[in-house]
Amino acid sequence: EDITWVAGSPPERLVQRDGGDKQWKDGRFTMKIRHGPTMVNGTLTLDMTDAGGGSGNVHLDTKDKGLAPGQYCVFYNMDDEECLGAGVISERHWAKLLLETNQAEKLIEKEG
Repeated sequence: EDITWVAGSPPERLVQRDGGDKQWKDGRFTMKIRHGPTMVNGTLTLDMTDAGGGSGNVHLDTKDKGLAPGQYCVFYNMDDEECLGAGVISERHWAKLLLETNQAEKLIEKEG
């Protein structure tokens, strides 16, 4: 949430034009969450209702058990590690993730 792009708008590779309408495409990034040297790869899906590309969901390729609301996620080009922008992990998105994770765990327990 509250993604700020260094260039003032999302990278052009996230923009999909359908006629005159602008829509968002998923984008792959190298990301850094919290302090420390660890970089992770993942996908950013921007919120279609946010015309400025300032809100979205991140799906990491690997699990990270240290995520928490209020932490920043910094987006880098996968090729050259140029910093493109950053956003804050929001309470709203965090609560949704926890609900989805909890429901998935319950389904696995039922099937197991």
